[in-house]
Amino acid sequence: RTRTIAPPRSTLSKSEVNDISSDAEELPELFSVDVRYDRRSPLTYDPSSGRYLDNSIIQTSSADSKTIHGHTFIKNIGHSLHRNFVPEGVNPSYYKFMRWRILQRFVNANVHVIGTQSLLMGLRGIQRGGAVSAVSGAAAKGGAALGAVAATNWVLKDTLGKFVRMIWASKMGRKFDPDAKRWRYRAAFIYALGNGLEVTTYLYPQYFLPLAMLANSCKQMSMLTSSATRNALYNSFKGDGTANGNTANGSGDNNATATRRSGSVENIGDITAKGEAQIAVVDLLGIASGICLSRAIGVSVNNVFSVWVILQVLEIFCMYHEMQSIVYSTFNFERMYTVLRSMRFIDDKAAINSMDVVEAPKTRKELVSNVPTPEDIAEQEKIFMPPDHLARRAIAFGSPGRTALDPDELKMLVNDAFRGEKYFIVVGKDEKNARGLSARVRQWRRMRQAGVHVEKDVGLDYYLDPQEQCYIVLHESANNLDILKSALALVIFRRKLVALDTTMRQQKNSAYDPPPPFRTRDCEEILRETRIEASKVFPHLLRELTKKGWHPPLRSLLGRVSARADWKIQQVREKKNDPACNQAVTSSSI
Repeated sequence: RTRTIAPPRSTLSKSEVNDISSDAEELPELFSVDVRYDRRSPLTYDPSSGRYLDNSIIQTSSADSKTIHGHTFIKNIGHSLHRNFVPEGVNPSYYKFMRWRILQRFVNANVHVIGTQSLLMGLRGIQRGGAVSAVSGAAAKGGAALGAVAATNWVLKDTLGKFVRMIWASKMGRKFDPDAKRWRYRAAFIYALGNGLEVTTYLYPQYFLPLAMLANSCKQMSMLTSSATRNALYNSFKGDGTANGNTANGSGDNNATATRRSGSVENIGDITAKGEAQIAVVDLLGIASGICLSRAIGVSVNNVFSVWVILQVLEIFCMYHEMQSIVYSTFNFERMYTVLRSMRFIDDKAAINSMDVVEAPKTRKELVSNVPTPEDIAEQEKIFMPPDHLARRAIAFGSPGRTALDPDELKMLVNDAFRGEKYFIVVGKDEKNARGLSARVRQWRRMRQAGVHVEKDVGLDYYLDPQEQCYIVLHESANNLDILKSALALVIFRRKLVALDTTMRQQKNSAYDPPPPFRTRDCEEILRETRIEASKVFPHLLRELTKKGWHPPLRSLLGRVSARADWKIQQVREKKNDPACNQAVTSSSI
């Protein structure tokens, strides 16, 4: 603790004495801050009570006691509901997600009641159709027969559902974490299909068992997907631990900004618990609403089917906005590639002395621009359809044997073009995987754009997209930081390869004589330039990603790239006291 002792007034001038007196009369501003609920309100000294009170309390002090108690009662109820149903330390996207999920769960509970009603009416249809004797024998009659049929069919449909759930988990479990939004939205369609099959049992009771088994299987797959992706979705709501406060008038200037917390907020348990509490309350209200709705529509087939269609469309609509409201600050490969493809490079005119050493630019300006924020990517991210072809991990990464590669080309890649890196880029046609219908459609479109008639005898291989003729081979020890750097190099190389392809096609006299597919040996100089530019831009990219709100690459959900290779990494020839090289080494150790 320190104290400032003012000099004697006799040694000061009159103006200085007035300044000290005015400073002593100024009282510091005091604010009440609630860290849990992120509230900030100014406090004012109340002479009557001798305390600092909230402005709202002082303003209502002149009102009657009933108004004060009523205001306090409503405020306490609001705080209690917020404390019991809203988690702490979440980012703003959570509240939009919560509103759409509440509506979606309410509609889902109504659909569940309609589906259960259809199953029960389907069981009654079995009894009317005379299927009782086939299940319970000639001795079983009346209500006992219906009970035997119901129990048998119910157990059989649940048994198949459990087997399907087990198979679905073993086959799809690895795909959920890096692509949680898309699979959660697809699960909504699978669940809708299960509800539709349940309603169909009322229309065709003679097929009750196969329809009910398929319906339960779809629901089991959907519920497994929902539970498997829940934590991955909830992780996107964790706050970064900081919050900015504004002034009392809402101006939000820098002087009123205060950091109330620091460090990451690990509250996934609180988010999960409060989310389950919200679902429990909404499901109860939805079931009550569904019971009233089922009584209102009766047992008419047309009414049941029409109501189911309307509710199901409304649920899918709510689920779409629910998933769209989620903003990820961590990369999966699709988001990473979209960011790299959208950004622009700034030429700093750095001098290149050799293939391995890049001199630092004279100015410290940034080399990248137009980097999208997580909010920008969330708006354009696909939720149901698969990623763009070039943004797929299986297209960008592969094994060395995917295309033709001779020893001289491999030596050039490892010892020259990508010396010291844990990746290299191979150029060539994919000889390992058969090209499907979508690949042929893309080739057909390129031929039409080139003015070549499809019926002509022209080889499709000559109209491959040049961006599809290159891919990354990762070293077995490469981490997420190396994957990000290799993806940056791939984006740079694809741009150069498209420019080269365009130049070569313009030099041809006829569209029926296009350039042949590229090979690694044809792009040696471009590969060297790509590695140099990627090493130069990469540290600036990391800083720009941090400024835009993206999490560090080591926390990214890039999925598992299983096809890798192992080779001896050669040391890069560096210049002593070279700032550019030191910067690259520093970035590689992040």
